[in-house]
Amino acid sequence: MSTLTAERTSPSTTDPAALTSEKLRAFLRAFWLRPENAMWMTLRSDALACASTPRYDLDLGCGDGVFSFIHAGGRIDPAFDVFHSVGSAGGNHGQRLDMFDHVDEHYEPIVTGIPDTMIRTGTDLKPTLLAKACRLGVYEELVQQDLNDRLPFPDESFETVYCNMAYWVRNVDGLLAEMRRVTVSGGRVLLHVKLDAIRDCTLTKHGGMLGPKFLDIIGRDRFDSWPTLTDQSTWERRFRQAGLQIEQAIPLATTTHAHLWDVGLRPIAPLLIRMANGLHPAERVSIKSEWVELFHTLAEPLCNRDLDLVADGGPPVEMQYELTPG
Repeated sequence: MSTLTAERTSPSTTDPAALTSEKLRAFLRAFWLRPENAMWMTLRSDALACASTPRYDLDLGCGDGVFSFIHAGGRIDPAFDVFHSVGSAGGNHGQRLDMFDHVDEHYEPIVTGIPDTMIRTGTDLKPTLLAKACRLGVYEELVQQDLNDRLPFPDESFETVYCNMAYWVRNVDGLLAEMRRVTVSGGRVLLHVKLDAIRDCTLTKHGGMLGPKFLDIIGRDRFDSWPTLTDQSTWERRFRQAGLQIEQAIPLATTTHAHLWDVGLRPIAPLLIRMANGLHPAERVSIKSEWVELFHTLAEPLCNRDLDLVADGGPPVEMQYELTPG
């Protein structure tokens, strides 16, 4: 279990820009070898802060729990990051296995700041990720659950439901109906969904010049993992069919963000992880500290939901929806 002797955290400022900067640094410390992911998580957390209820009591597809922990104000010792405990697939470009589907005795987040609220329930398909989430101590209960199946909760049992992986689920209509079922009347469903406009923000269209091997290394079959990715109008039709009314819709990432995220450090991340995990702990911490500060400087101006470096850059690539049972 994690060390939970830390005091409950409170923001050092109420200035929105400063709060974003604090969150970005926290996400970078946890995900330093994938700074583009830290940027995206900061965008999501900032969007959630604009919802009528930025906290949630059911986290569907919680993974290792680190995103929700940091979003809720939790802080982890700077020496910790998610790359300490990864599977062997992390160093092999030829395999398409989840390197994070692995946990061992070295995965021990040291909590230095407890979130201001606990999360009642988290679910995930993978037991290893649930084991990692358990070590953060932020969830009251964790449930192994395939989101394609009926949720194991009574009707109207949660005030606020959050999910950022609906587009990963094949039975997405069933999932949306289940979200409505388990949410109390007047409650909220908070969703982060990617839009298929993100397909136009890759290097695939240059495949004739770059070649299939290049695209395979860059892409790593990402879109195959998103079977229900679609456009904004189709998402909104799905919500209506599930009996969910749209209370608020916020674009949270632009094509500029998507182009930056498309490559990022993804191609070399497995090698970076192996190299970092082979360092003496003190040297690892020293290098990581400089790395985080460098990427914080680079990423801070990018953590703006309206960032668009190209005139008329196109539609958003990810939306936040706040829904209520109709």
